[in-house]
Amino acid sequence: MAYDRGPQLFDPTAISSFQNGITATAGGTRAAAVPLWAAFNRIATCATAADSVALPPATGGQTVTLINSGAAATQVFAAVGTSDTINGTAGSTGISVAAAGKAQFVSPGPGLWFSILSA
Repeated sequence: MAYDRGPQLFDPTAISSFQNGITATAGGTRAAAVPLWAAFNRIATCATAADSVALPPATGGQTVTLINSGAAATQVFAAVGTSDTINGTAGSTGISVAAAGKAQFVSPGPGLWFSILSA
């Protein structure tokens, strides 16, 4: 049985999708969060705790990896203008990724994100 190639799932072009040198938005709000658009994302600057980034809209079959190389924890929100959830919680709440932390976000279906955080 063959697998369906959902967005970024078993798609070799997604592996090369990398957004480097991101500066998380100061203030830590969902509305001002920097949108993540690649499969692999590296925050270079997160100066203050809760500076923010936002996941893309959850369509299902997506995986987004985030590396926080900033000096402070960053707040990750669901995409602005969506009712997406992260770990079953409203996307407007967001989750924190520690400085030097890594996280993977997986979307098994429309509107749903689940996180896997590093220690």
